[in-house]
Amino acid sequence: MSAWIKSYQSLRDHPKTRKLARRVGGTPQAIGHLHCLWWWALDYAPDGDLSKHDVEDLAIACEWDGDPAEIIGHLTACGFLDNGAGLHIHDWWEYGESLIQQREVNRARARASYEKKKAVKPQSTRRLRADYAQSAGLDRKIDRKKELRASGPVDNSTVRPAARSDDRICWRCSQPITGDDILDDKCVSSHRGIRHKDCKETP
Repeated sequence: MSAWIKSYQSLRDHPKTRKLARRVGGTPQAIGHLHCLWWWALDYAPDGDLSKHDVEDLAIACEWDGDPAEIIGHLTACGFLDNGAGLHIHDWWEYGESLIQQREVNRARARASYEKKKAVKPQSTRRLRADYAQSAGLDRKIDRKKELRASGPVDNSTVRPAARSDDRICWRCSQPITGDDILDDKCVSSHRGIRHKDCKETP
């Protein structure tokens, strides 16, 4: 999110601005140099203290192309900078206070959120998987698979095939011949087809 500062409508006709305008070439230039300095201060001097920056940095911040000391002298003479115990932006809290306060609120909110997350101990991945399996009924399937593995391989040699709709018909009695009949050797095959061994021909 972009930072912002207060910009009062009265700044244009303020005596200090008019005085600065005479020194820097006009009111638009004066307002432009001031706002560029204030915007720069939001990132590089959020407390309004310019003492740790040299005059060239400040001239660049103001977008001033002339002698760096000259723009600092103009801003100080017109009352936009205070040069007492170090160089400070005059009444900085009036312009940048809203943003500074909002940043402090955001930091406090972020710290509180971080501490809250730290206080909650997350469950282990294994526990979460177990809870999910239980809620979905998967634990019973897992137990059944374990039982089948423990019992060894399944012998399918005695499993009889289920009767199907396409089972063959005995040509003698017209009854269906099931898979059980075939497995139990209860039918025979001839050139006429398959039939039960013990069936009698229908009269």
